[in-house]
Amino acid sequence: MTELDDITQCVYNIVATAKGSDALRPDFGSDVHLYIDQPMNEVQPMLILAVTEAVQKWEKRIEARKCRLVPESLDKRTLVLEAVVLATGEQTTIKTTI
Repeated sequence: MTELDDITQCVYNIVATAKGSDALRPDFGSDVHLYIDQPMNEVQPMLILAVTEAVQKWEKRIEARKCRLVPESLDKRTLVLEAVVLATGEQTTIKTTI
């Protein structure tokens, strides 16, 4: 597993974990779960903010530059996070389904 693979997995864990669900780190995770059943056109800005804030707080190996959601179907979105790996300066795109 490469460092980029590890970072991608960590980003997924951050986004997929609801704040308060980790007893040892109650602030770990994101508020993405608050917006899942809401109309996407109404909550998309809040969803992007929730993802960006959580990743910036918990994944210190990257600097998030741009975040967007790409619709895959009515109930599925792909999160596309453009970032820079701080150790190498490499620009990368991390994709995960939410």
